Amino acid sequence: MKKLAATALVMSLLMSVLSAYNPPVGSEDMCLLSSPRALTGGLSVTGGAIFSAGAESIVVNPALTASEQRINLNFAYTALFSDNQYDQSSFGSAFQGAIMIPFKLYVFSGYLNGTFADFNRELYLGNSFNGKAGLSKEITDKLNVGASISGGYTWKLGSDWALGLNLGFIYNYGDLGFLKDFRYGASVLNLGKNYSQVDRLRLNNEALVTPYPSLATLKAGAAGSFVKNENIEIAGALDFTVPTFQNLIVDLNFQFGIRNMLFLSVGEKFNLRETIAGRPDLVPSIGLIFNFTFNMKNNDYFAKKDWSQSEMIVSTAYKNMYSNIHAISAGLDVDLGMKDTSAPQIILIGLDEE
Repeated sequence: MKKLAATALVMSLLMSVLSAYNPPVGSEDMCLLSSPRALTGGLSVTGGAIFSAGAESIVVNPALTASEQRINLNFAYTALFSDNQYDQSSFGSAFQGAIMIPFKLYVFSGYLNGTFADFNRELYLGNSFNGKAGLSKEITDKLNVGASISGGYTWKLGSDWALGLNLGFIYNYGDLGFLKDFRYGASVLNLGKNYSQVDRLRLNNEALVTPYPSLATLKAGAAGSFVKNENIEIAGALDFTVPTFQNLIVDLNFQFGIRNMLFLSVGEKFNLRETIAGRPDLVPSIGLIFNFTFNMKNNDYFAKKDWSQSEMIVSTAYKNMYSNIHAISAGLDVDLGMKDTSAPQIILIGLDEE
């Protein structure tokens, strides 16, 4: 009887915790609206299907930038439209700006996001500014780790602030069977105080909103290429997100690349608790990425910094959210300089020639 009573008590406590999970609709992805990579799932815990790391990568995993060698500047904007005649607002937006600076011992990244979405019928996140600053480091040739702090302020129908810690790692395994460049990683996000003192459209509008983004959100995933040669690359990435161990979010990203210049990115997302609550978001997203080099030979400052030749990435994406919300996004990445792909030279000095 004592065992049965203890089991019943544990189960009742577990059910009360699960029922307490009531964040705003879309809030677990609040910083994943403002860029094309984020909308299509390319901003994954492993760097996307075809690996790409930049300043915005610290949104999902602060370790992703550890192997980068160049300064990266990122800017993106997403326009949000609603065709639901009952929405009090038919237009919203999200934007971001970010910078990544490699140093000798670590890589620094800073990120700022603004989200303005008050579609009262399907997606009400109010207004917010959110920022992150992180450091990442290569531990070995295969293992990278990172940490970041995050903070923000939200207003409209109440106001609140957030401050937290984020930790992550990524392991570059190499080739695994038929998979090329296989890698896996994980991160724990939102370790701190999150938003709660606001009124938002939530899973259950009869209950109070719970803190969001959810405390101790665990993300884990893997990625690799099915086909990879100098002409084409076909790859996939799979992420699992477990907010406070009370929900399951699955992100799937496929990318098709042509000569490392043009990429097609397709993403699919499944949020278990939102689907159960009658708010599924299952329409795939699609994006295009174009990578090219540009020259600034006549600029003396750029020449001194070895930035005369640099890379630029232009991207765009579209996602239909919750049936009536349309997200159209455009982004720009600038990597100053070119990747150093030459092996280090070892010169022996002081040896007499025979």
